[in-house]
Parts: sequence; C-alpha cells; structure tokens
Amino acid sequence: MSTATVFSEVFAPELFVLLVTTIVAGYELWGSDICASALAARTTTVLFAWIVAFAVYEGGSSIFSVSVPGSEDFFASIGLITGFVIIWFVWVRKGWGPLLQLFSLLLIGTSIVHMAVVPFWDVSSHVIYSAISTCFLCSLNRRFAVFLFVPIGLVWSRIAIEAHTVVEAVGGLVFAGVIIAVALRVGAVPRTRTDSFGR
Repeated sequence: MSTATVFSEVFAPELFVLLVTTIVAGYELWGSDICASALAARTTTVLFAWIVAFAVYEGGSSIFSVSVPGSEDFFASIGLITGFVIIWFVWVRKGWGPLLQLFSLLLIGTSIVHMAVVPFWDVSSHVIYSAISTCFLCSLNRRFAVFLFVPIGLVWSRIAIEAHTVVEAVGGLVFAGVIIAVALRVGAVPRTRTDSFGR
C-alpha cells in the first residue's frame, strides 16, 4: 500500500471530522468544571450521532447505489447531516456551549451544498471536509494550525492515487474556501482566536 493511499485512508472524512468534533467538544469543555459525567455525556452523544451517520451512509448507499448519481458521496453527506443535526440538537437542549453548535451548523451547511454538487462534479470530499474542519479549529486557536498539513496532504494523495483529477482535488480547497468565507460572513465560524487553551 502506497504512502498516498495510507494518507487518504487515515484522514478519510468520516475519521478526520470525528477527530475534529471530539477536539472541539473537548476544547469547549476545557477550563470549565470538568467532571466524569459531563465528559461521558458529551462523548456518548458524539458517538451515538456518528453511529447513526454511518448507518444512514451504509444503508442508503447499499440500497440506492444504482439509482442515485454519485451515491457514495451523496449518502455520506446525508449521513453527516443526520449526525450533526443530532449533535446540534443535544448541545442546544443541554446548553453545552456554542462552539460545537457552530461546527455542527457549518458541517450541515457544507454537506447540503456538497450533496447538491456531487452528482454533477466529483470534487474531492476528502479535501473539502478536512479543509473546513481545520479552518474551524484554527479559528478557535492558532495552535491548531498544525493540522493544516491534512488538507494540503490530501490534495496530493487524492491526485497521486488517481482518485481525483488536479481540478477536482484543488477544487476541493476552493469549495472549502467559499464555504468558510460565507460562514465567516454569517457568523458560523468564531472570529476570536486565542493562543492558549486556558479560559
């Protein structure tokens, strides 16, 4: 297995977005009255939402793979929307803070646009979701800039393994940039960045 293939597998959208979701939840909890029950409740919510998202993705793509153009990415988007609606709803109801609510809305919006585009253009979802997730992390704290290697590396790896053309891979960065620009405009991405993890 080539390095490019391993990179694409390790930083697949479903895995990297889950990692970033966990980081955002932990960052939001950091500095507050952290207790085992608070951590367990948040972790359970994220894992449950992710299980539902995978179920929607696997179920939908296996049943409708022939009839829906770009079905794999199409149902991956539906799965992400479902999962992040669950996370957003629970975070709002429990009053667990605004950061993961914003990230959820950002990913829901991204997935809706991606779902509409993918039947017509096979833009790289690996690049899109990694770039948007990394940009959100960087908006929270400059230290998260270390993750910028992920979207950049995915542009290379997706081209290297011939999963996408140069236009489709680089187009993922452009797509993500447009989404982030709109999100900043409507306040779906925090503008205040800090240099430490303390509150």
